[in-house]
Amino acid sequence: MGRLRRGLAAIALALAIVGCSQEAMIEKFTPHPEAEEAKKAIDDWRTGNLTDLRPMLAQDLAAQVTDEQLAAMVAAFPHGAPRSAKVIGATTQFQSDTRRYDITYEYDFDGRWLVASAVILKVGEAARIAGLHGEMRSQSMEQTNAFTLANKGGLHLLMLFLAIAAPVFCVVVCVVCVRTPFRRRKVAWALFTLVGVCTVHFNWTTGQANFSPLSVQLLAASTAAAPFGPWILGVSLPFGAIMFLIRRKALVAAAKAAGSAAA
Repeated sequence: MGRLRRGLAAIALALAIVGCSQEAMIEKFTPHPEAEEAKKAIDDWRTGNLTDLRPMLAQDLAAQVTDEQLAAMVAAFPHGAPRSAKVIGATTQFQSDTRRYDITYEYDFDGRWLVASAVILKVGEAARIAGLHGEMRSQSMEQTNAFTLANKGGLHLLMLFLAIAAPVFCVVVCVVCVRTPFRRRKVAWALFTLVGVCTVHFNWTTGQANFSPLSVQLLAASTAAAPFGPWILGVSLPFGAIMFLIRRKALVAAAKAAGSAAA
């Protein structure tokens, strides 16, 4: 139990360190001046400044919504100055001669958070707003997607345990393989013990799991998260390690037989 607790603490510490670099990573991939253009559109939208917003709307979007609809969509949004506003998501796509930018901002209004996104389409230097979306949240995205054991159920603990146990099992079996007295294809077997196949991906925030039968993972486990997004644990069947343990006696016997024949 003590080892398990130390393992959980180590994983949590590692994830916290990675989390510290989220804003730096977002900033690295945030396009400028598109981020500023997106924020201007979101601010005009949420404050009701439709005089500036409507000329920036793409033709399709402008034809779909009236000023009344735009105003109704943000009726529940705070209109005052936020404590802070930061980019929490940014993607860029190139489609023929058009560039698409999806920029998401998070506004802090004294314990209430507005998560709003704008889609910008650019042809040359001409920019138009092709989409706007926003929702109020009771927690920041960082809090929502934090890696924590609070309020987590048995499935979360099971997946975390497997994400720790699988690579440990692979490494232990790899050491056993190296120390086992046989020579034929030992390097290949040692590498094979580190391979996992058939992966279950588990969303730490939502508790949803997806199975990927055609997948391979080193050490039979993985963790990944987009900046300010949910942590995804990946756990695979340590197939290589299991196969070696099944074949170990036969490999040793074959090595002894080969040694006796050579003598």
